[in-house]
Amino acid sequence: MSEILFCVDSDGAAMDTMTYKHELFFGPLAAEKFEVADKDTFQKNWEEINLYSRTRGVNRFVGLVMGLESVDYDEINIDNLTRWVNETESLSEDSLAAEIEKEGTEDLERALAWSKAVNQGITDAEGHDVAFDGAVEGLDKMKEQGTVYVVSSANREAVEDEWTRHGLIEHVDDLYCQDRGKKADVIAGFIADGADPHNILMVGDSPGDLEAAEDNGTWFYPILVGDEKESWDNLRNNVVEKVANGEFTQEDHDHYKEKFWNNLDN
Repeated sequence: MSEILFCVDSDGAAMDTMTYKHELFFGPLAAEKFEVADKDTFQKNWEEINLYSRTRGVNRFVGLVMGLESVDYDEINIDNLTRWVNETESLSEDSLAAEIEKEGTEDLERALAWSKAVNQGITDAEGHDVAFDGAVEGLDKMKEQGTVYVVSSANREAVEDEWTRHGLIEHVDDLYCQDRGKKADVIAGFIADGADPHNILMVGDSPGDLEAAEDNGTWFYPILVGDEKESWDNLRNNVVEKVANGEFTQEDHDHYKEKFWNNLDN
């Protein structure tokens, strides 16, 4: 394993994909699969939870429970789904399918059907996804200085397809997506394999990315919502070599963390 590791989130960080996915697929299909009565309010709440607040980028199944709870949902009982979300070690379709094998309740089955429908909708969609300006150049710079991993809670097939079509895949060494566990656990695995936490930078756009970094004592750099190109340019010009040279400090981390929260709160 290389001495320097760069962990890069996909949706909303390298790929401009979050907004359309939640507007066209995640929210509307959740309302459909769970027969939500007030779909307009549900979609408004869904976007606030998943795009425009401190819960931006939350795992899809966590976001599903939060969205349903936001409208006092009572069409079906979601206790088993809520319990699984809170207790599972892997918030993934495979883990959910295994839970259904043990206890095939309606809420669990609907959640899996929703997730699969979202994946299919994203796969079938054309012309919506683009890479953020500056992402390719930023990834190339990181690749020059160390090992680059995609660390994402998104579906692996979708990430691999998007990164291949937009010329990003050649700038990374491996993909760690939903199928390989939570972001914090992925980074913990790198450390268990011998990586120095201070030689790892997590690049992302959501609180989950920051949490994954801080849970493991590693560094965080934000791709700011609405300022993605500027974020990538600054990463390439002022941050990558600083991390590679061991010059990135706690003061730097705290500075970017403050900018991150200010951006989400405004």
